[in-house]
Amino acid sequence: MKRLIYISLITLFCTIQSGYSQEPGIGMEKQIMIDENTVIKDENGKKVDMMSFMTLMNSGDWMIDPKKDENGNQYMQLRKSSEEEKVMMKTMMKGQGESSKLIGTKAPTFEMKDTDGNIISSESTKGKIVVLNFWFTTCKPCIMEIPELNEVYNKYKDSEDIIFASITFDKEDEVNTFLKKHPLKYPVVANSEQTTTNFGISGYPTNIVIDKNGNYSDITSGGFPQIGEHIENSIEKALQQ
Repeated sequence: MKRLIYISLITLFCTIQSGYSQEPGIGMEKQIMIDENTVIKDENGKKVDMMSFMTLMNSGDWMIDPKKDENGNQYMQLRKSSEEEKVMMKTMMKGQGESSKLIGTKAPTFEMKDTDGNIISSESTKGKIVVLNFWFTTCKPCIMEIPELNEVYNKYKDSEDIIFASITFDKEDEVNTFLKKHPLKYPVVANSEQTTTNFGISGYPTNIVIDKNGNYSDITSGGFPQIGEHIENSIEKALQQ
C-alpha cells in the first residue's frame, strides 16, 4: 500500500498539465494514470523501471507526457521540466507536506445539512469516525473514484461508529442532476462552500478521515486507483485508536 500511495503522490506532482488532481476551472481533457504496469520511456525511447522513474520524478527535473507507439499502445515519455513546471511542482509538494503535518491535530468544527435534510456536525459525530469526500460535479478524477467510494460506504454503512459525508460547493439542483448519472451512496452535502473553506480544501478530490477524538487521521488529495482500499485501511486504523 505504501508503494501505491507513493507512486500516486508522484503522479499528482507530475501531471499538473494533465489534471490528475483537479482544481475548479482547470480543464480535464487529459488524464494520466500511473501504476507499476505503466510503460515509461526516457528521452531516448528506452524503458525505465518504476524505481528509476520515482527517483527521477523526485528530483523535480522531469515531467511526463502520454504518447503512443507505432502499434497504438500508450506509454509515458519523460522530458525535462520547464522552469514554470518546476515551480508548480514545488508548490504542490509544499501543499502535500502541509497536509501531512495536520495528521493528529484537531479537525475544524463543522455543521452541514445533507440533501435528505440530516444534520452532520462535529457535535453530532462526537466519539465517531468521520469520513469526508470533497468533490465537484465536473471534476473527472472525482467521478472516477465514485465506484470505489460506494464500495467503502457499503462495507461500513451499518456501523454506528462511522459517519460518511460527501461535500461539494455545487448547488443542490446541479448535484441532483449529477447524481442521476453518477449515483454516490455517501450522504451528499451540496452548496457547502463554507465547509470546504474551513477544511482548507484546494485540490479535488480530497478524502479525509477524522478519528473518534476529532483529530485528522488521514488526508488524501488527488484521485488514484485503489483509493477505496486506502480509505478502508485508514478507517480500520482509526477504529483501533
